[in-house]
Amino acid sequence: MSHPRSVTFARDAVVATAVLAGLYGLAYGVQFQPLQIPGYLLIVGFDLLEVVFGPVRSNFDLVFAAYIVGLGLVSAIVAQLARLGGERTDLPQWRLGAAGAIAIVGVLSLLFAANILVSTTQTTPVLITGTAGVVMLALAGWLAGLVRVVVGKSTSTQ
Repeated sequence: MSHPRSVTFARDAVVATAVLAGLYGLAYGVQFQPLQIPGYLLIVGFDLLEVVFGPVRSNFDLVFAAYIVGLGLVSAIVAQLARLGGERTDLPQWRLGAAGAIAIVGVLSLLFAANILVSTTQTTPVLITGTAGVVMLALAGWLAGLVRVVVGKSTSTQ
């Protein structure tokens, strides 16, 4: 069933925003540190915006929510680009919105790693955030159907 492009974009934006909110929630709700990294990266990205635009003391929750929604909209654009470049049509459509959100956090992670690499001599944060970024981009590629993972014997007869 074909949906108008605006409905597809809206669905991707809602899914992506929900995924981003969930990743942010992991930073506070889970005590397993590797799962806290994506939420931490969202906070770091917001902190960089505060450096540019000034601190947000009043209405912090509202401005942070707008930041998450804005990232959700950017993620929906990424999902639309993945939809244009993807060949698989048998995927559930929500996966592209989720892939867009995870790709955005992966890019934030790699940018943060590059910033640390250029501005300090610390290697541990670079390795952690760089690895997290690569893992998130690989996960986003898998969710979008751009990367396939075959486990076990292949049944292909090519």
